[in-house]
Amino acid sequence: MKKLFAVAVVLMLVLTSVCALADWPERSIELIVPANPGGDTDANARALAAALNEEMGWNVIVTNMAGGSGAVAFEDLLSNPDDGYRFVFYHSGACITQMLGMYEEFNVLDDFKLAGMPFLDYSNAFVMNTANSKFSDLESMVAYMKDHPGEVTFATETGSFTHLHCVAFEQAAGVQFSIVDAGTAAQKTTELLGNRLDIIGTQAGLVKDYYQTGEFKCLGVLADERLEGAPDIPTLKEQGYDVVFSKFFYLAAPNAVDDSVIAAMNAALAKVVDNAGLKDYAVKQWVNVSSMTAEETEKYYGEQYDLYAKYLSDYIN
Repeated sequence: MKKLFAVAVVLMLVLTSVCALADWPERSIELIVPANPGGDTDANARALAAALNEEMGWNVIVTNMAGGSGAVAFEDLLSNPDDGYRFVFYHSGACITQMLGMYEEFNVLDDFKLAGMPFLDYSNAFVMNTANSKFSDLESMVAYMKDHPGEVTFATETGSFTHLHCVAFEQAAGVQFSIVDAGTAAQKTTELLGNRLDIIGTQAGLVKDYYQTGEFKCLGVLADERLEGAPDIPTLKEQGYDVVFSKFFYLAAPNAVDDSVIAAMNAALAKVVDNAGLKDYAVKQWVNVSSMTAEETEKYYGEQYDLYAKYLSDYIN
């Protein structure tokens, strides 16, 4: 009788747990953004939160938690997973931070489940100030760099996503930039506006206002095809330099979170692809709304990690 009672108790607990997961979510969901407000990561997260609210009726809260190139947010989530009601919303930069040994307490693919990849941003671009007298387009920039090696400045930070782009282009074109750490994306834009830098690497959508006024010129985007929202900007590839990268954005939850929660979030991400507000946002920001299964997301992450490692091998310990 005692054994039967024990079995009944265990079954009751299992059923209670299953029922609770079946009702997920029963309260607000938190998206933790490892960046300050105002950048593309923050903007993408808020656009996604609004779409999930509209399509699913979920209350999704965005919390900014910058620091350690994502380490602060990931570690906070590991210490308080909150039964699948908290996710980190981050991007491909974590691959680089990981391979450079800056994530000491965790490994993204080993310690987290990726629930989906709602955005792929192919608008990564090399941007110059049109007042720059050294060159006027990509071809003349390469010619100038070959005559003046190490003179053209490129604003980035060692080990950052834009540094990866810089290194890949140097290898493809046989040239060398002078790396300048000019701070945040906003600070780089300010420096470029003052014509105190030659080139910044950034998402074209972040500086499109300056591009449209003629103050900035996009020398090329790091994509296979021209952007739908900016068909007049050429790709680096069509100009003879096969340098293609996407800045991908994903949701991550600790391994302790039940697979049914991951599946439910992934299904919701697949549904919001057709949300009118999200599609309109994507067109205006020159990004792509995407839909991948959790398995496809983790596979894509791993493939991009390996690609980045090929270019940054000299910087890996």
